[in-house]
Amino acid sequence: MLIGKILWYSIFIPFIVGTRYYKRLQTSHKFLYAFVCSGVLTELTSRFIKKILDVKNNMPLGHAYITISFIFMALFYLHELKGFVKEKLIIGIILVYTIFSIINVSFFQSYYSYPSITGAISALLLVTFAIMLFTRIMIEAKIKTLSKSSLAWINSAVLIYYSGNFFFYILFNIILSYSEKFTIKTLNFFSILYLIFYVFIAIGFWYASHIPNKNSK
Repeated sequence: MLIGKILWYSIFIPFIVGTRYYKRLQTSHKFLYAFVCSGVLTELTSRFIKKILDVKNNMPLGHAYITISFIFMALFYLHELKGFVKEKLIIGIILVYTIFSIINVSFFQSYYSYPSITGAISALLLVTFAIMLFTRIMIEAKIKTLSKSSLAWINSAVLIYYSGNFFFYILFNIILSYSEKFTIKTLNFFSILYLIFYVFIAIGFWYASHIPNKNSK
């Protein structure tokens, strides 16, 4: 299936680039690298429990991944929005979201159900952070060439991918019940977004490692 192949291979693109240039990355980008690593570990674990342990439902892993990945991505924005958005605000959002995720699986959504609630909230928050960062970039106007800016590539990746993800999470049950053919087409479309997301992050890592001037990120 197309989606399976794309999900499996595309995540290794930024992982390889990030690993190669890790020592050159700034703190914010190292949190982003941790985000990528958590995705790689989740993919490997998911395949292991399915093929080796023959566990069909890996939703508990999905619930954990959404929360952990949000924390790493939010920490990336915490550093990049420093001085533009109060750090305490983003830290508060991280803490509240983490607590809500725990409450959600304890009282609302089972570990074995699709994490649509936490996924949708995570996507909405990350899109908001991305808009804030683009606003900062435009107001400060420190980046001379956007096409060579790591932040422009990474932030575009987040904005595109999580905007699509937000609608996917809130409409998941409707999509699933509509028809099998439509569901497959929808999943293939989002697999393309997934590919774009990780390719853009890989490009962002590359530019971040080759442009030492912080104002030119």
